[in-house]
Amino acid sequence: MKRLWSRQVGCAIVAAAAAAALGLAGCSAGAADGSRGSGGSTAGAQEDDSGEQIDDAAIVQAPADLAGSTSLSIEAEFTAVQESDEARLLAPGVDLRITEVAQTDALSVEVVEDLGGEVEQTEDEAPVETVHAADGHVFWIARYSSDDPQWEPRGEVPDSTATLALSGNEVADVFTTSDGTMHRGTVVASLPADSGPDAGVLQVETDEKFQELSLLDGTRVASDVEHIYQVAGHQVEVTSAEEFEETFEGLTGEQRLAGSVVGGFVTPWLGRSDNGQGWAGNGQMYLSVELEWAEFESVSDDETGIYVELADGTTVRQHDPSSYLSSPFRENPVFLIPADSEAVTVVLEPKVTVALQSEALTWDGPSAELSITDA
Repeated sequence: MKRLWSRQVGCAIVAAAAAAALGLAGCSAGAADGSRGSGGSTAGAQEDDSGEQIDDAAIVQAPADLAGSTSLSIEAEFTAVQESDEARLLAPGVDLRITEVAQTDALSVEVVEDLGGEVEQTEDEAPVETVHAADGHVFWIARYSSDDPQWEPRGEVPDSTATLALSGNEVADVFTTSDGTMHRGTVVASLPADSGPDAGVLQVETDEKFQELSLLDGTRVASDVEHIYQVAGHQVEVTSAEEFEETFEGLTGEQRLAGSVVGGFVTPWLGRSDNGQGWAGNGQMYLSVELEWAEFESVSDDETGIYVELADGTTVRQHDPSSYLSSPFRENPVFLIPADSEAVTVVLEPKVTVALQSEALTWDGPSAELSITDA
């Protein structure tokens, strides 16, 4: 919705005040020419950015809460935001950075209209070309970019919604990952000149958790999941893995049980279809272990277990064990482990029950050593 700033608004205000004080019937021609915006005018003169005197009566001011996205170029002196983990917002499908910031006292009419405002132009007055910030305010401008950080497992990306928020109030939608993961753009917000970094932010909601980047300096000023930055981008390497292979007599003859650990990954977020429950808890991360494991006839139940042993000897069982008795590792087993883990041991517990036999077959299982490192 466009907001109209009429030149006649100021005339009505001046006329009412003049009539009350002096008993005049209406605006003078000078008053009619002098008020050009809903922000009002003040007597006297101001200096523009070039230092030249401009009559306050000729100033059109934007509302104090003007904010939104624009696709137009803005003439301003931009400052690059240095790349760092503190100037970054991460989520599945989101690697958001504010790349440049600037502030200015005025915007072109074209930019203001692109933000949703409209200045009324009349034939009998000079055209308005510039809209100034409200008294005590400046326009903050931020250019941003967001890409897919490509967290494992590839494929499932939850919806993340980015909005422009001023003083804790969401005022404009910016982008959503339902439209893709690559986004570029510019946002503008009118803020008090003495605002702190959290006064205007790009806010992202993912799976009911919120995070924010400051429009003023590009830094991350709030995150419900701050702990994820400890583990985001970490890699898992199988440093050693024992092979397992045994045979046993099934109802239809000799059966084979075999396999080993072949890979894995860690992530701060894992979808329910991948045996996760969204964001890992504070101080935790998901470890998903990949195995190659032989399947056999369904009349025998493969009850092979698996656990992770941490460096301090603590044992961690599966986060959400599979229910496929004929093949317990059809899906990757998942564990919640401490976020500061640098190495773990994965241990298998082979166990098979053949048809109606009362006693299960068990063997000493293989193990694998996994290292977890910063990419």
